[in-house]
Amino acid sequence: MSFKTPLAIYILWHPNYVDGQQIGNYLYSVLCRNPDKPLVRSLGIPVYFRNRNFGETKSPIDINFEESKYTAIISLISDEFVNDRYYGDYLNKIFDKCNEDKDKRRVYPVAVSKHAFNVSVKFSPINFIRIDKTKASCDLQIIESINSQIKSPILHELCRLLMNMRKASDETDSLTVSPPVKLFISHSKHDESKFDAIKFRDFINSQTQLKTFFDATDIAYGTNFGEEIKRAVSQSALVVFQSDSYADREWCRIEVLTAKSEGCPIVIVNAIQNGEKRVFPYLGNSPSIRFKENFLEIIDLTLEQVLFNKHTSKLLDSLTDLYNLKTDRILSNAPELFNFIQLKKSKLVNGEKYALVIYPDPPLGSEEIDILNQLDDNFVFITPIMLPSISKRNEQEK
Repeated sequence: MSFKTPLAIYILWHPNYVDGQQIGNYLYSVLCRNPDKPLVRSLGIPVYFRNRNFGETKSPIDINFEESKYTAIISLISDEFVNDRYYGDYLNKIFDKCNEDKDKRRVYPVAVSKHAFNVSVKFSPINFIRIDKTKASCDLQIIESINSQIKSPILHELCRLLMNMRKASDETDSLTVSPPVKLFISHSKHDESKFDAIKFRDFINSQTQLKTFFDATDIAYGTNFGEEIKRAVSQSALVVFQSDSYADREWCRIEVLTAKSEGCPIVIVNAIQNGEKRVFPYLGNSPSIRFKENFLEIIDLTLEQVLFNKHTSKLLDSLTDLYNLKTDRILSNAPELFNFIQLKKSKLVNGEKYALVIYPDPPLGSEEIDILNQLDDNFVFITPIMLPSISKRNEQEK
């Protein structure tokens, strides 16, 4: 059985564009893994560079679109790229191949030059990711500025690609297009954090192509408040403003539990000022970030979780098919005791000795696995790195 990775990303730039390698390395660390921290959990998406001429040709090696289910090409369009007709022709060929299967292939041009829009007639109607170099006060800050400006839109568009949504820039093409990624801003109205949550919502709505859900202001009159809240949470990424009174509010707790039950991405924004009487126990097992009015960092972290969930789910599903394994549940995050609520609903059938639950690498430490097994040792928790040994053991038992 041939294996196709769920998503492959190619980063294309001209070999004479001196900043291209640094930008490419940064995107690799965000989308694949940080080479300096190889054991830390990462998105793990395959990232390939196309920045060198292939053999005797004057353009890079071709992209094999058949090696992945979804393909994204991030093109850094510099002056060198615009002035090289071979690279222009190469980009046009990629564009034509993507148009053969628009729902699964995308080119995302990044205008690192003011002349980038002249790269090809085919790209004249395309919305570029635009770079404002005036945000950098000196040459040393240019790369850092470019990286910060392209991270959010790239993460957002990759999320939409895996969710089979249209590009955010194509929204006007059809009224039936699925909406952009939505962030549900969960907050307490009983302390100062409500003002931070409002500023965060306003930043998203004015500075990004994302959408937000902000409780009462987004619920139509005459509808069931509780049902609308739960529905909105299940269709969003939950951004929790964890403040002094957050755990005391019933609907805040319900929002977290709904997101956990639905397997939605959750990000904790630590906005505690003085302390909590009781930390809500179900806020664990999710990434957190300290609130410093760092709106863009919070957005980036949330989009990373959305992309991680979508990519991981597709990857684990493909890997279990590759090894011909039946898994009882696929988890996008490391397992916790809360997961047994869903797991207990899946009874062992047909005389099975155990049930397999797969979750992303790296594996949990033995101390956490021991706690899970104390509750029920009929469930075996594995990660992709363990699949070959599990598959071999199954074959021996047959």
